[in-house]
Amino acid sequence: MRIPYSWLRQYVPNAPADPAEAARLLTISGTAVEGIERVGVAEPAGDGGQWFRIGKVLEFEQHPDADKLRLVQVDAGEGAPRQIVCGATNFQQGDTVAVVLPGGRMPDGMEIKEAKLRGVDSRGMMVSERELGLSTDHAGIMVLPSEWQAGDLVHEHVPLGDDVLEFEITGNRPDCLAVYGVARELATAAGVELLDAWSGDAEPTASGDVRDHVTVDVQAPDLCPRYMARAFVDVTVGPSPLWLKARLARSGMRAINNVVDVTNYVMLLTGQPLHAFDAAKVGGSKIVVRRAHAGEQVKTLDDVQRSLDADMLAIADAEEPIVIAGIMGADKVEVTGDTTRLVLESATFDGLAIQRASRVLGLRSESSSRFDKGLDPHLPEVALRLASKLLVELCGAQLVPGTIDEGRDAYAAAPPVVELPATLAPRILGIEIAQEGVEDTLTRLGYVHSRSATGWTAIVPHWRMYDTTRAIDLVEELGRFRLDEVPARLPAVTSGGAMLSPAQRLRRLLEDTAAGLGLHEVVTYGLVSPGTGVALGVPEDDVVALANPMTTDHAELRTSLLPGHLEVARRNIHAGDGDVAIFEVGRTFLAAPAGTLGDDGLPRFATERDVLALLVTGSLGSGRWDLPGLPADLQAAAGIAVSLAAAAGVTLSSHAVPNPPTWLHPGQAAELRAIDGTGIGWVAAVHPRFAAAHGVEQDAWAAHIDLAALLAAGGTTPRFTPFSEFPPVVEDIAVVLSDSIPGGSVIRTVRETGGELLESVTVFDRYVGEPIPEEHHSLALRLVFRASDRTLVDEETAAVRAAVVARLGDEYGAELRG
Repeated sequence: MRIPYSWLRQYVPNAPADPAEAARLLTISGTAVEGIERVGVAEPAGDGGQWFRIGKVLEFEQHPDADKLRLVQVDAGEGAPRQIVCGATNFQQGDTVAVVLPGGRMPDGMEIKEAKLRGVDSRGMMVSERELGLSTDHAGIMVLPSEWQAGDLVHEHVPLGDDVLEFEITGNRPDCLAVYGVARELATAAGVELLDAWSGDAEPTASGDVRDHVTVDVQAPDLCPRYMARAFVDVTVGPSPLWLKARLARSGMRAINNVVDVTNYVMLLTGQPLHAFDAAKVGGSKIVVRRAHAGEQVKTLDDVQRSLDADMLAIADAEEPIVIAGIMGADKVEVTGDTTRLVLESATFDGLAIQRASRVLGLRSESSSRFDKGLDPHLPEVALRLASKLLVELCGAQLVPGTIDEGRDAYAAAPPVVELPATLAPRILGIEIAQEGVEDTLTRLGYVHSRSATGWTAIVPHWRMYDTTRAIDLVEELGRFRLDEVPARLPAVTSGGAMLSPAQRLRRLLEDTAAGLGLHEVVTYGLVSPGTGVALGVPEDDVVALANPMTTDHAELRTSLLPGHLEVARRNIHAGDGDVAIFEVGRTFLAAPAGTLGDDGLPRFATERDVLALLVTGSLGSGRWDLPGLPADLQAAAGIAVSLAAAAGVTLSSHAVPNPPTWLHPGQAAELRAIDGTGIGWVAAVHPRFAAAHGVEQDAWAAHIDLAALLAAGGTTPRFTPFSEFPPVVEDIAVVLSDSIPGGSVIRTVRETGGELLESVTVFDRYVGEPIPEEHHSLALRLVFRASDRTLVDEETAAVRAAVVARLGDEYGAELRG
């Protein structure tokens, strides 16, 4: 938001003369100034302003050698006329104009000098509004009010230069999307007087009643809790005065005509958007505030035909929509030079509804950027009074008696009241604030307060009713204007250092291990495009959809990390890098039954899972001397997943998935299980069609590991064990097993039976064929025995081996091969 500093000083006349100091005070108190821009003529009130004079056109004639130039004799208050060569034609003898004398420097830095134009002397320049930075009008030179005297300095009548402050306003402070709201902040920060800008109203001078010109029917009070309207007659539409054009231009808005400019000026000053209708064009002289009909068409003022949906709020007449509420009006009721009767709207709209409509339509305006923050419902009355005064003053309008005010009763209740204990602010801020200081700050900010034995009772002003609801909010109000007094030291630490939870330790271990295995960590969006969850086989009712997504591409919570990883792979492949090996630890979501709430009243999900997901394609170790050309395939992806689990002390086994989901490749999908059979995750080839749908045209493999399941599997973090100085005893056995018995279960049983003497057990062969019976296989195991304090003898290892074989026979019907 842009605000000319002269506009702020109109209401805070004793503010710092230096805008940089004002910017510092505002920023440190929470109203951030992003920058200061000097616009217009430099130092117009100093030496730079003497070159800009009011002049009177005495006479003019055609240039002897140029059809499009005139020789103008101008009285600039110097006694003798000054000859100026000018190309404009929009002036007559006796007109008052602005003249730049030789030596003057224009806003763009150009210095005006005496010169010969087509052989004729020109001693100055007659200027347009755009050339002085007052507006965008460059149709001709400025023709000024006739009562201005020749020789006067222009800056005494027109603001030639200004410092414009650029603000970054946070969403919780819509009151600061107004010049007067920022002026209030500046007056409080500087400790000076704030002048009134809102008192008074226009006197009705026309006959009849407002309802003779328009009636209002609010059919959607939930989206429009308050709607006010006034009528005006005998309106003269024309250009705005220069001071108004300059204010708008330096605030980033274009001057249109005096009626529209008044509504924009009042919006900038108060923060309340207004809309003016040509009353003669309102069908049936009736305004209906209703939800739009699906597919209803509106041609907005930017000459674009727009289609509305049933969730949007429309301001309609008796025939069709004439405004997209809170966003932009239709050209049907636009105020033009032929307008003589006005209807002026000032309303409160639901912020979320305006935000959604603006996003869906792709249409954002100064009006919508204020309404979507949630405006004060008392503002329409303030803005309507101020705009009425200006319309009467600047447009010659006559106010029709009466004001339509639908929804006023909803705001007649007592304003919110907050109790502030006297001990709270010192305890939170670490400084003592005198009673006079507390009361001065609250008064300047608009709080009506009273002192009690224990503190203060503060009535919240209507412009802060949504942001100040608790005592701590009042402490913030006091503290932000005293930040330079708050001690710059940390409080004493009385508790011990924080420790990571088991889940946090596991996450960090897996991240470090994955990076050590050569994978690159990525972070993808938790929000995905509509239909992504359904494409992954998740029932539509289990997908968490956002009610008000910021963009259509991020409208639901992800149920898997795979689509995001395919998008990363696509971007890398299109950038020329087809070797992708990535991982991410992220969260997936599934919806709870409708209406499920937690103890805090917030919605709950049936499942929120932290998973480690990886995806590989191309080759692994590209560019590394130690992993030359290792292909990315199912075995590589499974090996990485097994290594990650092993780092957490969990041994995984893979089990084929006969009928995988359609987005995985049949025959190349496996479930990952812990030794006890608990499902930990999966590893698979991504189905080529699914990958191609996400822009990946080469084979890709992925794996997901559920962190909660991995943690529950009971793995222990590996610890260093000193090497034994005694030799191992290695023995191989082969047992015949049914094909229905998982190898992981056999290994777990062997480890449990082997006890302390069994250092490791590995599978080194699996055989199927004669003489092994059908539906059976031979599993060869290598048992490594070692003791830390002695060399084992055959009798010791034979006893353990016999126990292993016996247990395998008892539990699985295994037979030892000869």
